[in-house]
Amino acid sequence: MYACTFTADQVRAAEQPLLDAQTAPDELMQQAAHAVAQVARAMVAPGARALAVAGPGGNGGDALYAAAELAMSGYRVDALLVAGAAQERALEALRNAGGTVVEDVTGAYDLAIDGITGIGGTAGLRKEYAEVVGALNRLRVLAVDVPSGIDADTGEGGDLYVRAEATVTFGGFRRAHVLSSACGVQLLADIGIGGRHLYETLSDTLPEWSADGPTLLTANRAVAPDFPVPEGMWGLNPAPVPSVEPDAADDKYSGGVVGIRAGSRTYPGAALLCTAGALYATPAMVRYVGPQASEVVRAHPEVVAAGTLKECGRVQAWVVGPGAGTDEAAAEELGALLAAPEPLLLDADAITLLANYEDLLSSLRTREAYTALTPHDGEFARLREATGLPTRDRVEETLQLAEYLDCDVLRKGRATLISDGHIVYGLDTGHSWAATPGSGDVLSGIAGALLARDAQTASLIAAATVHAVAAKLAAATKYGDATAPASRIAAFVREATAKLTHA
Repeated sequence: MYACTFTADQVRAAEQPLLDAQTAPDELMQQAAHAVAQVARAMVAPGARALAVAGPGGNGGDALYAAAELAMSGYRVDALLVAGAAQERALEALRNAGGTVVEDVTGAYDLAIDGITGIGGTAGLRKEYAEVVGALNRLRVLAVDVPSGIDADTGEGGDLYVRAEATVTFGGFRRAHVLSSACGVQLLADIGIGGRHLYETLSDTLPEWSADGPTLLTANRAVAPDFPVPEGMWGLNPAPVPSVEPDAADDKYSGGVVGIRAGSRTYPGAALLCTAGALYATPAMVRYVGPQASEVVRAHPEVVAAGTLKECGRVQAWVVGPGAGTDEAAAEELGALLAAPEPLLLDADAITLLANYEDLLSSLRTREAYTALTPHDGEFARLREATGLPTRDRVEETLQLAEYLDCDVLRKGRATLISDGHIVYGLDTGHSWAATPGSGDVLSGIAGALLARDAQTASLIAAATVHAVAAKLAAATKYGDATAPASRIAAFVREATAKLTHA
């Protein structure tokens, strides 16, 4: 379902008992290196030319031991020691296996193994590594633990970092694996000593950390490329998406009716896109309220439309905000819906109104019914400033805003974050084709439809997953991926839902 992620401190604490239990030097390191070599063999065939780029620490040792194993398997292997030195036993193993130490990245390599830094590294590498990093980023790269230059806890990369095609880690996923696209395909291998495994020791620390420790961040990935995952390893999976198939006794109302208040004379398309997202996400009724009633029904005759909120029939959830305007009339409408008992999803202009009107923000904080906000980073920043909350990293900011407003917050992006104020759920969408105008309107419609069925955080996570898969399907052509306009994303919501619920 939802994979747990761990901080660098948690990983170090869990590793220590295993390191203390070693019966031979580098026993745990060699297990990690074997996993790295397994992935490398899955990526390139024997006879291929591989380069291990090693720093002086443990990850450099992992890379060198992995390179030694590859050399003994028929690969042509070189090593670059970026600090001029490396873990001595691992370097000796490489040389004994026939590997060669080189001075720069001038050869034609089929694969590079990145072991410059590990989970102790900070965001961004030093400038003297610029030439090496530039060369690596032109190659296929397999990273050990995290790509060098990527902060393991925040996913931030500064100005200089390695971009990997795949990253293999051990025992448990690090936070960066869901927060940074530089990790590529995220793979997890388990290692252990004497029948005790790192995954177990990491899991054992959760009760201890839960009371007074870092925020719990889970990890899922909506879309992953076709990658040869070695046996005994795992990748990140999509978040659970519930079936929307009606039961025998269901009708057009029982699946949860969603009401859409979107669009204006300035942004008429938002009404069509948001309504389409909802329509293709549910078999139940979709109602529309707003100035585009005629256009919406013309495009989607299944939708029941009205001109005003008072004319609209009953709904089980509302979506408010996409292109709906930020004038006094819009603020009055939002105030009425904040006072209503139905679950409420606020997006786009509704979030701007919250940031601009203190009374609306106050109404949100005291609201008892389920509420969700779906800001992009810019909208999130404006709302955070309006609340007076401090600037922090994306995970902590998302958690603190959800806690302060007492509602769910879905912070959109390649790394989408959803928080209920207690936990942060991370979703690597797996691509960036959804970064297009109107895409968020479609997401709001999908989310509203699922919340009308079941108003809880899991429905919001499922909506983000469906949206990401729909965007990927929308981008696909027989020649390769291409642009995915928002209307096309909406058109693939059905396929995305089927793919996720029948896989």
